[in-house]
Amino acid sequence: MNKSIFYISDFFVQHILGGGELNDNELIGMLLAEDFNVQKSQSHLVTINLLQQNIESFFIVSNFCNLSHECRQWLQDNARYIIYEHDHKYVSSRNPAIHRDFKVPQAEIRNYFFYKNAVKILTQSSFHKGIVEENLQLKNILNVSGNLWSLDTLEYLRKLSKEHKSDSCSIMKSGTSHKNTYGTIQYCNSNNLKYELISSPDYFSFLKKLSENKTFIFLPKTPETLSRVVVEARMMGVSIKTNSLVGAAYEPWFEMKGEKLIDYMINKRKEVLQTVINLSSEQKETSNKEVAIISTFHEGEKFLEGFLENMTEQTIFDKCELIIIDSASPGKEREIVYEYTKKYDNIEYIRTEERDGPTTACNAAIKKSNAKYITFGLIDDRKSKECLETLYDEIEKSNVSLVYGDVAQSITANERFEDSKLKILSDHSTYNFSKENMIKCLPGPMPLWKRSIHDECGFFDEDNCNFADDWDMWLRAVDHGHIFKKVNKVVGLYLTGGRSQQQNNLDQRREEAKIFFKYGHIFGKRYNSYEPYFKQFI
Repeated sequence: MNKSIFYISDFFVQHILGGGELNDNELIGMLLAEDFNVQKSQSHLVTINLLQQNIESFFIVSNFCNLSHECRQWLQDNARYIIYEHDHKYVSSRNPAIHRDFKVPQAEIRNYFFYKNAVKILTQSSFHKGIVEENLQLKNILNVSGNLWSLDTLEYLRKLSKEHKSDSCSIMKSGTSHKNTYGTIQYCNSNNLKYELISSPDYFSFLKKLSENKTFIFLPKTPETLSRVVVEARMMGVSIKTNSLVGAAYEPWFEMKGEKLIDYMINKRKEVLQTVINLSSEQKETSNKEVAIISTFHEGEKFLEGFLENMTEQTIFDKCELIIIDSASPGKEREIVYEYTKKYDNIEYIRTEERDGPTTACNAAIKKSNAKYITFGLIDDRKSKECLETLYDEIEKSNVSLVYGDVAQSITANERFEDSKLKILSDHSTYNFSKENMIKCLPGPMPLWKRSIHDECGFFDEDNCNFADDWDMWLRAVDHGHIFKKVNKVVGLYLTGGRSQQQNNLDQRREEAKIFFKYGHIFGKRYNSYEPYFKQFI
């Protein structure tokens, strides 16, 4: 067993005395006691060079808001790691409570592949795990059902559990808005409850104050993964009045209180430690593919044979994974694809029983991918045989997030690129990249982009986009600082006449207008030129 562990967190107990930091500190201490060599680093100090120096280590990633996206990507590609999740860093706002039933829109999901590629994601409660699973739909999530306290702290809580308690309520005085101190005070005033605001910069002094009243009232605004302070109050024999957002209240052991709960948490220390030790020996699956071609369709029989021939003829197809989502097609699509899956083990075919929208299916295909780069495989378009190789070579040597090339238009279904004589270029692929030129839907229909864009910027917006989801996605990426690059070469054929090219589609124009005004700050001087056109649709 490799007993080297590299522990990453935004802060440790010497910086902030928070629940996550206290939990991490105790886990580090227990690992050291088991003769593990533990090195720790604050997230903002972690570099690729530092990670490479510790490549043989098992990584434990706690809070990671200050960990660079480059370091997150390196860990995904090269390391074995777990994420010890203390909140909700898969949400752009860190607060799933602002969304109905905690269901976060796909455009707001963050760090998806960082979570997906972890050996395990450790959550604090079944409540916490359920929210994470609902949003990420991953199978590597494990509920450790609790938190870690030092033995000294637990014995101090045992002592406090036996002391007299006054007939009053405690409210935690917090400057953090989602802890809802003000709302809790209002609740007490409305119900004529006697209360005391408690706070202290000293951890043990705070616990002492918390133990002195019979009831602790805590009404958070965001889902508490566990709520360490609530469990501490419970261990000291204090009654709890809370809402449905406290994770601890969903655990079977929450029925215990006082010394019985303290003894349970002493055993919990051993359980969590053994879980982490076991995980440190686990291997994770890795992918040797460089490019994921994502293809989604409904009723694709007319184009499918030609499309599959075109994809498998790509000069770097052996470096690719082709992920096909057939959205309840009624024809012979399954039989056509199966003939190719017999020959190629890098084709994954998924057929849904119900018809999904194209954006939903696209996101599902992206989440299935394991390659470093992603590209569209639109079944009615045809790429040159060198298309993917050309784009792949360019993005590998360029410091950009996305590359694209010129695309010629075709008016003939299933026309091969090599046979085409029509060389009129698609308007959206002819412009070199600039923020101002994003007024057009750069990069056109055949981009190749880093998968890491989705970790930083979310997925295609399936809640608000039916026509211009790609324009919205790429504008969002540019708004986050991503740079694109054009290859001055025709890389494929684009079949004209699709649903996004209808001239009199008012719903489409309204959707595009909303996107235009949302990202108007990107377009620079071109904003004023296009504003009158889009304004007519609002």
